[in-house]
Amino acid sequence: MRRRWSAGDVIRVQFNMRPQLLEANAQVVENNGRLAVQRGPLVYCLEQIDQPEGVALRDVALKLGPKSSAQFQEEFQRELLGGIILLRHAGAAYGESGEHSLLYFRYSAEPRKSRPVSLTFIPYYAWANRTATPMQVWTPIAQT
Repeated sequence: MRRRWSAGDVIRVQFNMRPQLLEANAQVVENNGRLAVQRGPLVYCLEQIDQPEGVALRDVALKLGPKSSAQFQEEFQRELLGGIILLRHAGAAYGESGEHSLLYFRYSAEPRKSRPVSLTFIPYYAWANRTATPMQVWTPIAQT
């Protein structure tokens, strides 16, 4: 902004802070079938420490509905880095059992078995501030 500033001048910046789901360009092959979460100017991530006990990040996916962005629950966590907004959303946890624990296995049109879980997203800037733990930004979409 270029202008002559005077005492008492104020700049207000307003962002849409509703969570949004972002999809990567299809040429970013590693992120095909995955989504990222953004809230205002902040990108969010999943950190292992925040997920349900016994659920590995490699085994989770977002469960999407018709208005998935509206299905995020916002929660203020005062004790984390002086206060952050974390997001919760329905997800699925896939167990690695039988053939799916192998490196390669026969394709099946049947959806993999999963159980419902609540996924917790934190702002990307906040990860690795408690302990060393796995993290991911691009989250798979649950099979329906």
